[in-house]
Amino acid sequence: MTFLMILLLVVVALSVASVYLIVRDGRGPQRPPVSHFEDTRFLSFGAR
Repeated sequence: MTFLMILLLVVVALSVASVYLIVRDGRGPQRPPVSHFEDTRFLSFGAR
């Protein structure tokens, strides 16, 4: 019985964490990695 209660607690905690990440959209907006450079050939005309 104790094992089932611990298992239920873990399932509930993971479910709450998943819903929290879905609502907050993960880690939020992020910039591209530093290793990636912006190629000016693919920029829009307004961004040049």
